[in-house]
Amino acid sequence: MALGAFGSVAATGLSMALLAAAPVQSVHAASATSCAAAWSASQVYTGGNTASENGVNYVANWWTQGNDPATNSGGAGSGQPWTSQGSCSGGAPAPAPAPAPAPAPSPAPAPAPAPGSLLFSPYKDVTINLNWNTNVMQTAVTGTAIPVVGSGSLVSTAEPNLGAITLAFASGECGSENWGGIPAASFASANVQALANAGLNYVVSTGGQAGTFTCSTPAGMAKFLSTYNSSHLVGVDFDIEGGQTQAQITSLVTEVAYAHTLYPNLRFSFTLATLAASDGSYGGLNSLGDMVVKSIKSANLSNYTINLMVMDFGGPSAGVCVVANGVCNMGQSAIQAVQNLQHTYGIPASQIELTPMVGVNDVSSEVFSLTDVDTLTSYAVSNKLAGIHFWSLDRDTPCSSNSGYASPTCNSVSGSTALQYTNRFLQDLGR
Repeated sequence: MALGAFGSVAATGLSMALLAAAPVQSVHAASATSCAAAWSASQVYTGGNTASENGVNYVANWWTQGNDPATNSGGAGSGQPWTSQGSCSGGAPAPAPAPAPAPAPSPAPAPAPAPGSLLFSPYKDVTINLNWNTNVMQTAVTGTAIPVVGSGSLVSTAEPNLGAITLAFASGECGSENWGGIPAASFASANVQALANAGLNYVVSTGGQAGTFTCSTPAGMAKFLSTYNSSHLVGVDFDIEGGQTQAQITSLVTEVAYAHTLYPNLRFSFTLATLAASDGSYGGLNSLGDMVVKSIKSANLSNYTINLMVMDFGGPSAGVCVVANGVCNMGQSAIQAVQNLQHTYGIPASQIELTPMVGVNDVSSEVFSLTDVDTLTSYAVSNKLAGIHFWSLDRDTPCSSNSGYASPTCNSVSGSTALQYTNRFLQDLGR
């Protein structure tokens, strides 16, 4: 991630060779085209699959389930999961209209989260404003350095509805990792019980732009997890931005599978850089991200999510983002990144998370606004994404003087107020 954590994707990872998955091939209607099998709300369709409804054929643009093609159809770049292929005849008949469904949603297939279970947890760079004498996490987002939890803390005085945070970043080999040079045991003893006492859920994040995290043994993974375990540990995040070999990635994924046997209720996320190409190329993950996803699939890992870093896309062009008024539209680009991932890898929405960088990004023309919060959150909720995060909690405050460039301790947006992004996300999520 940026500024000592997420780095500029354009500078650090996304300049690598991009995957350019072939667009879905159109199914051209011909005279007397036969109807495909009738669309079923319970069936999973992936990119290129066809279905018919009311005498019209449709082709799926990416993974979809339950999205009625008659009301969710559009051309390239529309953001719709289906594209109409024209009228058809014969074949499987369209089903008779069903009675209006009950208000309650039908049961979602595993591992889709239950309604309202989307995880919202801003990233907290633990080294920013840390009390280096006690190793206790602090933040100055309200103007003065205060603890994140505990007496007189951020959570107790300003954000009582914040249910979770993501701690960034542990680096090194699992079982002997450190936090910005602080030994794992020292950091954990100063913070883990305090988080639990405050009732604040937390995710332990590893790696980042400035560090790498590896894990080569089951014993190391077990020690790593036990160090931070409490009733409020809800997940582990592997932020992979560079430095790992294929062998190290394979080993990490293997140990994550082992970790799931020890802690079956924990979430395991892989945070990856992405583009959001809107030119039909479906450009998204770079070669490192592709390596990670293919390793996950080869290992048949099921309990995982892909957390897309929807930030720092680069110079505005349809090859990297959704362009509006000459700049990358950050909210729409985040949505496009999800759709590209679904198209290329068939990963369902229930296993996708999003992490924007609030305010001015490292690519300074990219500014993630409150309107983008609304756009992203609405999409995430309606499509049942697994989580929303942002980089970073310490940046959710105005700068004393805006340089127009990204800062690690403020958002560089003129006229902003402290915690406006955190509060807008919470408001949009109804929390």
